[in-house]
This record gives sequence, structure tokens and C-alpha cells, in this order.
Amino acid sequence: MIRNYIKIAWRTILKNRFFSLLNVVGLAISLAAAILLFSYARQEWSYNKQFDKGSNIYRVYLKANAEYNFEKWTNLPNAVGPFMLSDIPEVKAFARLVKLDFTGVASIQANEDTFVEKKIILTDSAFFDLFDVEFLEGSRNSSFSKPGSVVIAASEKRKIFGDSPALNQTMIINQRDTVNISGVIQDFPTNSSFDATIMLNIMDSWMGKDVYWSNASYQTYCLLDEKAVSTDVEEKATALIDKYIPKENQYYTHFFLQPLSKVHLHSADLKDNILNTSGDIASVRMVMLLATLIIVIACINYMNLATARSQRHAKEVGINKVLGAHPSQIKTRFYLETGMITLFAICVGLLLAMGTVPVFNKLVGANIAVEPLFSPANLSLCCALWLITTLLGGSYPAALMANIPSLSLMKKMTSSKRGVPIVRQALVLFQFTCSTILIIGVIIITLQMKHVASKDLGYQPTNVMIVPIRSISSIDKYNSIKQAVESLAGTVSSATLQSFPGYGESGKTIYKPGAINEGLPTATASSNGPVISTLGLHLLAGTDLPQQLHPNDTTCYVLINEVVSSYLGYADPNDAVGKSVGTEMSARSIISGVVRNFNFDSLKGTIGGYVYARMNQPSEGYRYLLLRYDSNKKENYVQQVKQIFEAQVPQAAFDYQFLDDHIKNYYTTERRTNNIVSTASILTIFVACLGLFGLAAFTAEQRRKEIGVRKVLGASIYKIVRLLSTNFLVLIIVSLIIASPIAWWIFSVWLQNFNDKIAIPWWSFLIAGLFSTGIAILTIGFQALKAARANPVDSLRNE
Repeated sequence: MIRNYIKIAWRTILKNRFFSLLNVVGLAISLAAAILLFSYARQEWSYNKQFDKGSNIYRVYLKANAEYNFEKWTNLPNAVGPFMLSDIPEVKAFARLVKLDFTGVASIQANEDTFVEKKIILTDSAFFDLFDVEFLEGSRNSSFSKPGSVVIAASEKRKIFGDSPALNQTMIINQRDTVNISGVIQDFPTNSSFDATIMLNIMDSWMGKDVYWSNASYQTYCLLDEKAVSTDVEEKATALIDKYIPKENQYYTHFFLQPLSKVHLHSADLKDNILNTSGDIASVRMVMLLATLIIVIACINYMNLATARSQRHAKEVGINKVLGAHPSQIKTRFYLETGMITLFAICVGLLLAMGTVPVFNKLVGANIAVEPLFSPANLSLCCALWLITTLLGGSYPAALMANIPSLSLMKKMTSSKRGVPIVRQALVLFQFTCSTILIIGVIIITLQMKHVASKDLGYQPTNVMIVPIRSISSIDKYNSIKQAVESLAGTVSSATLQSFPGYGESGKTIYKPGAINEGLPTATASSNGPVISTLGLHLLAGTDLPQQLHPNDTTCYVLINEVVSSYLGYADPNDAVGKSVGTEMSARSIISGVVRNFNFDSLKGTIGGYVYARMNQPSEGYRYLLLRYDSNKKENYVQQVKQIFEAQVPQAAFDYQFLDDHIKNYYTTERRTNNIVSTASILTIFVACLGLFGLAAFTAEQRRKEIGVRKVLGASIYKIVRLLSTNFLVLIIVSLIIASPIAWWIFSVWLQNFNDKIAIPWWSFLIAGLFSTGIAILTIGFQALKAARANPVDSLRNE
């Protein structure tokens, strides 16, 4: 029986090649997209789940007080780990992580080669045990047993030493620190939150030796006893604040534990994440929703075309039922036909997915490989998609044909089931409602990202080159380089800074005169040089920071923004100039100037206080040389700067980046969302139009004789096209009416992520409607015009 049904299904597919091809193409494209999207989501979900002790490892984060707007930080004081281990019995081990020089970037000299490395961290030796690090050379126990030890990743070892052993070889970091390679470890998996290639012993540095509760710069992971309750440990950790920190110094109020499995996807609301890889659970959920939506729309296409074609099989099915066929047997036949089409489509879809992996990776910033697409897990996913699509796509036509009385099937199915066209129209309405929502979303997201790109940030990030200078070993050498760079024709201005906007600033407190325990948290950066002209800040009052200081001058000169000026009580910025201010940088600080507020962080947050400080021997050293250059000489200018550095410090690797590129990294998640939604919109519109194309072709074929009669009676081509198109166009217009309020609500919520956001323009809905209608008209109009231009003799000859 099954064999006969398979034969019948195969003959039906071959007999209706046109509709079968539409179904295969629509399903194959949809399944390819779904396979890639689900693979991406599954990879994101898999982060940090490969560690043996992972279920008992937690990352500690803190909640700041009201002065810091109750923010949650993943960066902690370095005392948290040691005191949790000593005071809380449930804590069995801890490991702290901090980037080298708080940036993780350094010039490396090894094996007579010099290069820049950007993934350098300091950590405790317990890290290797907590995270099951596999040693290829050396051992876990001896990794940091001697001072000046360093552990490198296998990829780093191959880059420097090739196939030769790296154990006991030396490396020079930033021309200052000579370290000995004590171990080579397997690279961290791509679905791990850790990607360091060079790991230093934190206990070799003051960062590990000097234990303190003040500066919050370290991520801390702790291993709990298997029977420990995380909430109880949180309470005990929070109690350490009152135990060890005076009330006046408590700028954070609680410690919390975040399970390791949630570190990657559930950290969007946590600040100061030093990890280079970070996902977003909202994006993953959106990806899964879009993948499901694409599959559903493809299944709707199949159901629409299958029910539209079912009248052709009505008499055949009716005869089968009269001869004793059970409804379950009728359903089996239609499920088999759907299953065969879906199986072929999923094979084609898998090949499409394999071929488009590089494009998909570039689109969403993923790192999916081709091989895992054929892994047992992914093949199981394909089987699940095949089963779901078969059951979903075949359900309606199978149930429809199985439940209609035999005599009705032998006559006119349309007369006995008037609800069928209504259901079909509802499905088309659903398709285009979803498509229109996505199109509106693309418009809104694109407009917001353009707003972000064109927004006046309060400074000018374009044409600013950032050059790390930590590898320059002496101040004399640095001054020589700086003079040479400033003499270049392309140099407009230069300044030496601790950090650049939004990256690596210190957190300090500014106090009002007379205030002791209350202050304003601000971002601060040590500075030397014309900050205002180099960054393009808007000076409101006073002057830039002084260029030259007397060697005995102990004053800290500060350049503040409007937030700080207002906090200090100066309604007019001019009143702040020359006044003393309480800072943590120096016992005596003087305001030299006030600049307009500027967005030193992304537009998702509010503008806080910012201070540039100039003084002799600052506590935070200079890390970067910022160069404003002539935009017409960019390529040549970069080469000239590089030549100067390589000539002056040949032992150090030259590195640079551009400030505007750094700012773009703030919105990686939003760009990924835009790319995914745009692609999903194109796919859903395409698949929906395939369905419309098939339905229009079926309608034209079904009304072929009617069209012939109308033409004989004098109907024009325009009237016939309108006759065939009107119902479909009404559905498109209704879909726009339904989609508009839904899209407005969804993307209003999305815009809440931005402190500075656009107002949703009314014309975005109009454009989405015109686009959907235009695509639908082209799709339907082609078939309608084809039917209208047909010779009526051909359609009436058999009457």
C-alpha cells in the first residue's frame, strides 16, 4: 500500500512540474536559511558548556550604588576573589582576569620576530584547572611556578616558532618585560568566552600582589562546592563589603553570581565586559523566531498550492473513498507527497546552506564552519525540520481531502467547501503581514543606524589615528618620535593620552568644594598635548590643558565637560574656569577649561562626567598617541608614521587604528540585527511571492474558460488583469493595515535601547506598503497579463 502511495505521489509530482518546482524552490531556500539560522543559534547556546566543572563555576559581578546609577559591573576589585576563598567555605577556588595594561595589546619580540598581539591577559594559575586547559607543552602544575612565566596558545606558538618546541623560549613584551614560556596550551574553542593567546601570571604584577577593594578592573570566576547554593554564597559575598570596606568608601552594594553558561548570552546589561566574545540572548531569540517564521511561510506556500491543486485530485480521491479507502489512508497519501517534496527540498537546502556559509558568516559576524553542517546534531536538526515541515505543510491538504464527503469530491469541491478559499486567503494575509513587519523593521533600523552614524557626538572622530606607545622604552625616544610625526605635512594636531573616548578611561570621583563623602563618578584620562584640537572638542570656556609644566608644579589641571560643571554648581561654564575642584588625582586641582558634553560612549547610554587631566607624573600613564591628520593624505600619512616608528624603535611592532572605526564597534549587535532582518525580509518576500505566483497561475488556469468568454464578449486586457488581481491586492492592503501597529510596537521597544533615538516616521509604513504592493503586482500581474493576452479560441475549443 505504501509503495503504491509513493508511486502515486511521485507521478503527481512529475505531472505537476511547475507547482512542484515552486514548492521545492520555496522550501529549499527557506530550509537553507533556517538551517544556517538555527546553526548560529545553537552555536551561541553552546558557549561555555564544554568545561567539566562548568556547572559549578560562576562569574562574580557587582551592583554599584546610586552615584553610579545602580549599574552592574563585571569588573571587580582584585580583593574579591581572595577574600571569597578565605571567608566563604563554599568557594573552592577562584581566578581573576585582567587585560595587560587594561588593553590586552602589546608589541611582542620573540624568535627574532616582532609583531603586535591583542589578546594578552593576566590571570591566576587556578584558571588552568577551573577551565580544563589542555597543555601541549609543559604542565598545568608548573605553568606559573617560576616568576616571569608565560603560557601561550598553540596558534601563537605556530606563528612564532613553527613546529619547533616553544618551552623555555623567551619573549620580550613592549621592550620591557622578558618572560619565559612555561607552557603551550590548546587554543580555546570558538564557542568559549575566552580567546587569550598569551597568558601572564597576575601574581608577577602589582595587579595581583597588591590586594585592594577600591579599583574595579578585574573579572573574577569562582568554583563553588557541588552542594553550594549560589544565592547563599551571594549573601555571604555581599556581607564582605561591610566587613572590609568603610561605609564612606562603599561605591558598590551587592555581589551577584552569574552561571558560566550564561556569561556569553546574558551580559547585555552588564558593563565593562573585558571578554572579546559576547553575544546577546535577544538576538538569538530573534534569529530563532525568524528561522521559524521562514519555515512557516514556506509551509503556508505549500498548503496554499496543495489545496489549490487538490480539486484536480478530487474525483480520484472520491473514487478511492467509494472503493473503501479509509480517511487515514487518504491522509497518508498526501503526507507522502509532501514528505517527498520536502525531502528533496531539504537536500537542496543543505547544499545551499553549505555554499552560502561564508556569506552568512560575514553577514552576522558568526564563525560557522561547513563541516558541522553535516554533523550528527545538524543532520538531526535537518530531520526534525523535514518532519515538522512535512506534518505542517501536509496537514491542511491531507485533512481537507480526507474529510470531504465522497459525493462532494465527485462533483465540485469548491461548492461544498466555501471555507477553503477563505482559509487560503487568511494564510496569504499572514505571509504578507509578516513580510511587511520585517520591511518596516528594516527601514526603522536602517534609519536609526544612519542617525547614529551622522550624529554630532560632540567631538570629531574622523581623521584621527590612534597609535599605541607602550612599547617605546624611553621618554627621550618618544619625544623624538613625536617631533618627527608632528613635522609631517599631513599632521594637523597630536596629543598623548591615557585612553581614547570610550576605551580604557579610569573611574574617578569629582567632589564639590567642602564635600567629603559625596561626589560625582567620572571617566578620566591623563593627557599631554592639545586635546581639544586633536579630538575636535567644543570649548565653551577657558583654555585647553597647559602644554608645558614646571617640574616642581604639583597641580593637576583638568578639562571638564558640562556634566561636571553643572554638578559643581556653575550655571555659566565661564564661572568654573580657574576654580579649585576636589579630585582623586591630586591634592590640588584647577579647572583650565570646560567643553561641551560629548558622547564618549555609545548612544545607548546617557552622557556622564568626563575629565582630561594634565599633571607631572600622573598615576595613570600614557598609552596612546592620537594624531589628527589631513584626510586627503590618509594612505601616505599612515605609511610615513609607520616608517618613523620602525626607524626609531625597530624592536617594536607598529600598530594603529582609526577612532571612527572604534566607534562603529559600539553597534555590532545592531548592525547584525539589521543584516539578519534585511535578509529575512528578502527571503520572506521572495518565498511569499513564489506562493502568490503559483496561486495566480492556478487562478488564471482555473478561470481560463471564463476569461475566454469575457474576451469574446469584449473585455479589455486591463479589465481581465484587474479581475484576477483585485482579491490579491485587497489582501496585501489589509496585511499592511494589520502589520503597521504591530511593527510600530515591536520597533518602538527596540529603539528603547538607545538614549538618542529617531522618531518612527509615518512614511516608513507607506514605503513598506508600496514595496509589498509593488512586488505583489509584479508577481500577480505577470500571470494575469499572460492569461489576459491568451487566445480565447484555445480556452474555448474544448467546450
